Amino acid sequence: MNYYPTIIIHFILTFSIFFSSLSFANKNSSPSIQRILDRGKLIVAMYHKDSPPFYYVNEEKQLTGVDVEMIKGFARLLNVDVEFDRTPKSFNAVVDMIANEEADVAICKLSITFNRLRRVLYTKPYIEMHQALLVNHLLLAKQLEGGVREEVLRSLSGKIGVIGKSSYVKYAKRNFSNMDIVEYQSWNDVVDAVKTGKVVAAYRDEAEIKKIIRDNPDSALNLLTVTLKDAADPKGIAVSKNSAHLKELLEFYIDSLNLNLTANKVLYDYDSIIKNIKRNTP
Repeated sequence: MNYYPTIIIHFILTFSIFFSSLSFANKNSSPSIQRILDRGKLIVAMYHKDSPPFYYVNEEKQLTGVDVEMIKGFARLLNVDVEFDRTPKSFNAVVDMIANEEADVAICKLSITFNRLRRVLYTKPYIEMHQALLVNHLLLAKQLEGGVREEVLRSLSGKIGVIGKSSYVKYAKRNFSNMDIVEYQSWNDVVDAVKTGKVVAAYRDEAEIKKIIRDNPDSALNLLTVTLKDAADPKGIAVSKNSAHLKELLEFYIDSLNLNLTANKVLYDYDSIIKNIKRNTP
C-alpha cells in the first residue's frame, strides 16, 4: 500500500539533492563563469563584416558558421543563451571589447598576436592556419624577369593591400617591408584592388585567399594564390585577463570536439564539421 508514496518521496529527495548540488556548484564557480551563469547568457564579441563559412548571416537571416556554432555549443553546455555583439568595426575593436570586459569572449577567426596577448588571454588555436597572398598575375610577371617565382614573391615591390586595423597591417610591415601598405575598410575592397591592379597582392589568412579561387574558378587565370607555409596565423578565442578559468574551460571544450580544423577542411568539409559540433553539444 505504501509502495508508490515511497517511490514518490525517493524521487523528490533525489531531485532535491541534485538541484542542491547544482546550486552548490554554481556558487563555487570562478567569478568569470559565475558572471555568465548569473546573467543567463554568454556575450560574444564578433567583427561586423561576415566571413563565411566562419561567421555569416545565411539566407534565412540567421547568424551561423563554424565560429558561431562552436560558441553556441559552448553556451549550451553552460545552459545559457548567447548574445552576439557585432558592433566592432575592426578586429582591433573586437579585442578592445574583451580588454574592457564589455563581452565575455571574442570569436571571429581572430589572429593571436604578441600585442593582443599583452591585453587579453587567448585559448590555444582552434584551427591551423597560415598567412597567404592573392597576387595579380600580370603585375607579378613584370617583376619576374626570368627570376625564380618563390624568390620574387618574398621580395615583391609595389603595393600590398590589407584590411585596416587588422593583424595583417603588422604582418605586412614585418614580412614585406619593401612594399607600400594600403589599408582598406573591407576585404572585398582589398580583393577588388588586386583584381584591378591597384595593388600587387592582397594579404590575409589562407582560408580567405583560397576561397576567392574556390568561389570564382575563372579568376585563377588572372590571380595567383600563395600560401606562406613558414608564416603561421593562429586563430583563438579571446577572453579578458581576469577570465583564466573561462579560458581553461573553452580549451577543454575545443579539445573535446576533436575537430582538427584546417583551412581546407573548413572550406570543403563544412557540413560534417557543423554536424560534429551539434552532435557533441546537444
